[in-house]
Amino acid sequence: MSKRIIIALITGLFINFTASATMISFYIIETGLNEEAKIGQSELWEGAFMDVFFDAGYIVSNAPVLRLEHKPANVERFIDLEEAEMCGVNFILVAQLDYANGLMMPGEISVYVYNVQTKQKLMERKMAGRQYNTLTAQYDNMKSIARAFVPYIE
Repeated sequence: MSKRIIIALITGLFINFTASATMISFYIIETGLNEEAKIGQSELWEGAFMDVFFDAGYIVSNAPVLRLEHKPANVERFIDLEEAEMCGVNFILVAQLDYANGLMMPGEISVYVYNVQTKQKLMERKMAGRQYNTLTAQYDNMKSIARAFVPYIE
């Protein structure tokens, strides 16, 4: 019996278990809405992205939703890559929902993926907003959009 314990201890010393996981933080920016507007789909988009990436095996977190009256020229000024790196975040995904003329749905959706360690934007994709017949169809489409970004996270 002691021989087995010694072999187990020696084997345990030589086996190096490393467990690491990739952490992704999501930022949602809504533009074209005032502070008091009750419309907005930030929760749906955030939920869709978090569901997809969590199901893909990533650690997910979110930042507070940012609501701006006007579309910014550069979203990078709203994310802090240094702070994200200190918090252990590996990637930041920003979804910018641009509303126009008080519409209930965003007219344009922009998604950006940043690598926190290299401080580089990996990709940017812009899409036109759509109207949906049901909330389920809308959420399913949001999740399919989110799935398209999973391969960019290494």
